Amino acid sequence: MTKKIDTTRLIRSQGPLVTLLVMCAVAACWFPEFRTYDNMANIFKQVSMTGLISIGMTFVILSGGIDLSVGSIAAVASVIAARLSGGVGLFAVLVPIIAGITIGAANGVLITRAKIPPFIATLSMMLGARGLAFIMADKGGAPVGADKTAWLSQISKADLLGVPWPAIIFVLALVVAILVARYTPFGRSVYAIGGNEEAAVMMGLNVSRNKMLVYMICGGLAGVAGLLLTSRVNSGQPTAAAGWELIAIAAVVIGGTALTGGVGKMSHTLYGVLILGIIRNVINLYGKLDYWYIDLITGILLLAVVLLQTRIAGKQAVKP
Repeated sequence: MTKKIDTTRLIRSQGPLVTLLVMCAVAACWFPEFRTYDNMANIFKQVSMTGLISIGMTFVILSGGIDLSVGSIAAVASVIAARLSGGVGLFAVLVPIIAGITIGAANGVLITRAKIPPFIATLSMMLGARGLAFIMADKGGAPVGADKTAWLSQISKADLLGVPWPAIIFVLALVVAILVARYTPFGRSVYAIGGNEEAAVMMGLNVSRNKMLVYMICGGLAGVAGLLLTSRVNSGQPTAAAGWELIAIAAVVIGGTALTGGVGKMSHTLYGVLILGIIRNVINLYGKLDYWYIDLITGILLLAVVLLQTRIAGKQAVKP
């Protein structure tokens, strides 16, 4: 019995990494261009925006919550960044992020003070923030053109030693998040809250404050993602980032974080993000499949992971 439990734990901890390595090996054998440095850099650049949101979503899910508003927050930040791109560059960067943090704080208030379930609270904010993005956009919800001469527009085009800046921003944010989740009292409290909120209260943890911080972090990272989106497409688009919340949730779960909260590793979210990025990249390299196959494969993979998590949880629940 002990051997079986250890095996399931091994699958849970190393399964995402093994899946990623197998996918890379198959893709490298099938497509020689997959192995090129330019393609690898492009994958990281492509996943940088949803990757940032996935980092924030990991904190939220570890705490036992969910955030459906991140795509709409990114759209709001995108429109704000485009509106401010012709002015002082610092404002074009800071204001969209602050807007994301503010909306995240509103989520936190609804959940911790008004006691509204996270699904309902963030669903409401998803609709409200999307409407706000359309209100701030040009007449009819048309995209807001960004100043192409501003340095904001150069972020997604520039690189450091051949590494795109969006990829660098994503990796730096991930490293900070890993350190916070693993080594700080706040990170440990997130796991405790997600594992058993009542026990966390009895331990003297400030559950409401930490939940607020979780949603503010998630909103802020969604704001950064919207900022990078504007830099990439040179416009603020109120219709953009639709479905990013689902991609982020899928990446987090595929990375091994349990939807029930309290179990998972921030570093493994990288595996989930890259797995989804490689699926997209391989389909693009193949060139004979429609875009919708990405959603089909992602859905099948997500379902398999959730079924595996359920089975592992069931085995641990009945262990003697």
